[in-house]
Amino acid sequence: MQQIYSGLDNLPLGYLVKMDKELFTGELRMEHIIKLDESKALNLFKKRLEKYKNLVAEKGEAAAFEQMMDKYPEQQKALMGTFIENNSLAEGFTQAAPLLGLMGFVMEVVDISQNDTDAALEIQRVCPFLAIAKEYGFAHPCRVFCEMEQEATRRAFPGIKAAILSKQAEGDCVCIFKYERSKNNLAVHNTDNESSVSRFISAVRLWIGLIPSLVKIGYRMLKMRWFN
Repeated sequence: MQQIYSGLDNLPLGYLVKMDKELFTGELRMEHIIKLDESKALNLFKKRLEKYKNLVAEKGEAAAFEQMMDKYPEQQKALMGTFIENNSLAEGFTQAAPLLGLMGFVMEVVDISQNDTDAALEIQRVCPFLAIAKEYGFAHPCRVFCEMEQEATRRAFPGIKAAILSKQAEGDCVCIFKYERSKNNLAVHNTDNESSVSRFISAVRLWIGLIPSLVKIGYRMLKMRWFN
């Protein structure tokens, strides 16, 4: 995959400057995304922090946040929607994970869907944004990145609930984000029958995995009876 992005250094400087500007004015296109790598992403994160810091000094935190949010929901709808409109949240996030990986993020996705709710946990083990934010003196860097991402998601998709459950910036071992929405009118490829079969197979595997432990428990119970 990385070979796809190796040609970025040969692009004209003017194009890279234009790409940086468009990324932070919301005018983000797929041609920009597929040409990103970790070093370019880190540079863009720095520009984002610089812009936010200047806006806070000029207008205050609330106004700075809203200005940074300009066009963000539209961008989020275009990008995130590509992955989740015809998939469950877990499936969509899993498909998007390689793109985040190219920017230095290491994430896992857990499907926590239940009953009529489509839900997923996004677990970030590595956040390249965190170290950079500390360099710029941000005590709460999540405000500049993750909280904006979540707010953009809520505005772009009113039916989605988004929450931050855990933050590395506050001493937690990982960052955990929860997303959920109703399954009503969700055009996913999986049918109820496929779901039932999947649950049955998972249950069988679980019981098979428990057999050695159950045997040990039984043996210990027998020993207790024999020697007591």
